[in-house]
Amino acid sequence: MIKRYFLLFASGLIGLTLLLGNTMLFLPKTTAAIENEDSYLYLPLVRKDASPPTIDFLTANVDVTDPGQTIELQWQTTHAISATLYHMMQTGQFGTFWNVTPDGNMTYDIPASTRNFERFMLYANNETGDYTSATVTIILNCPHPWFFAPAPTICAQDAAPDSAGAEQHFEHGIMIWVESEDRIFVLFDDEIFSPKWSTFSDEWEDGQPINDPSLTPPTGLYQPVRGFGLVWREEQGIRDRLGWAVAPESGFVTAVQRTSYAKYNETYIRAHDSNIWYLYAERSNWEKFTPD
Repeated sequence: MIKRYFLLFASGLIGLTLLLGNTMLFLPKTTAAIENEDSYLYLPLVRKDASPPTIDFLTANVDVTDPGQTIELQWQTTHAISATLYHMMQTGQFGTFWNVTPDGNMTYDIPASTRNFERFMLYANNETGDYTSATVTIILNCPHPWFFAPAPTICAQDAAPDSAGAEQHFEHGIMIWVESEDRIFVLFDDEIFSPKWSTFSDEWEDGQPINDPSLTPPTGLYQPVRGFGLVWREEQGIRDRLGWAVAPESGFVTAVQRTSYAKYNETYIRAHDSNIWYLYAERSNWEKFTPD
């Protein structure tokens, strides 16, 4: 009997011990958590903005040069991580570009056909995307003098060699032939707004009919012949706008030059009387003036 009570007491004691042990195992360690919290040090987060990029310089090795020459560009930046160098078109638009280092140099071959200037723009960026830019312009000497004065302020695109030419006046305009360009210019003097002048390739060749025998001009007027006649007869609207010729064509020595703008260029032609035919851009008008 005593042995039985002892076994029950021992079993209960063991159970109580296990229960208390498990209870203590899952007690929240409040004191330990507080001590851990006190061990942390919280600091304010400070934001530091990136320094803006700057371009210290963008230069060329020459200020003025000739078309066809090679130039060297050099640049230096501060606080930039990347840069792009653009060749600017003469219209002001972006042309060819190169991804370059923030500090560097590069050579560039100027095309022989380029006139007036070359311009480059450098963009520099920092790590946050902020950017700045700078430009450099190199003036180009005009390789060809104008054949008359006073000359336009812009370079002539090409030279003006003497050329065989012809000129004929009509009831409502003029025709001009320039052998060096194999071209016929038609200047209208009528009430139609546009175009005020046109140009055509000279397609007439020796052996072709010089005129149309079926066309009889009024007394004192003339049918144009050869290249003038072919354009006058075959090109739509030319005969109606010009009318009949008021005199036969006259041969002389002429010359032609054009301006060198990126677009909307003007044409200058030496006239039979040594004055200048001035053809406006976009065929918008024309006039005749006396040079110096």
